[in-house]
Amino acid sequence: MMNTSNEQRVLVIACGNPLRSDDGAAWRAAEILQQQLPSSTKLICVHQLMPELAEDMSHAQVVVFIDAEDTGNPGQVRCEGISPKREEFSFSHHLTPSALLGLSEKLYGSAPRAMLVAISGENFDHGEILSEYVARALPQVPAEVVKHF
Repeated sequence: MMNTSNEQRVLVIACGNPLRSDDGAAWRAAEILQQQLPSSTKLICVHQLMPELAEDMSHAQVVVFIDAEDTGNPGQVRCEGISPKREEFSFSHHLTPSALLGLSEKLYGSAPRAMLVAISGENFDHGEILSEYVARALPQVPAEVVKHF
């Protein structure tokens, strides 16, 4: 379906490893979000942020990153705005959201409004089971993402 001019083009990037317990929380949130997203939204699940995503970002008006983090109280969900990192880039196969946003701006002249929705994990060992804290907090993640549309 084509976007109409009044729809926001939204890109949601869920980053993590679903085989590393709580690190897979973003992918689980993406599964829930898939049913709630407007047709103008593109959802991508990745293991890590790579330079190739800069082109997808350049076509969006809003980018929302979802990721697990190993800081904070387990199950805590936080949201923060992201600004482009305007530095010289040393290309690697892992970037931060701000570096990726800066790369989109540098290569394509577009740095959309961007947010990070992060959930604090407890267990990042091998496995597919979320910790109790993260499993209970998981419904908050899609709700936080949808607020930014």
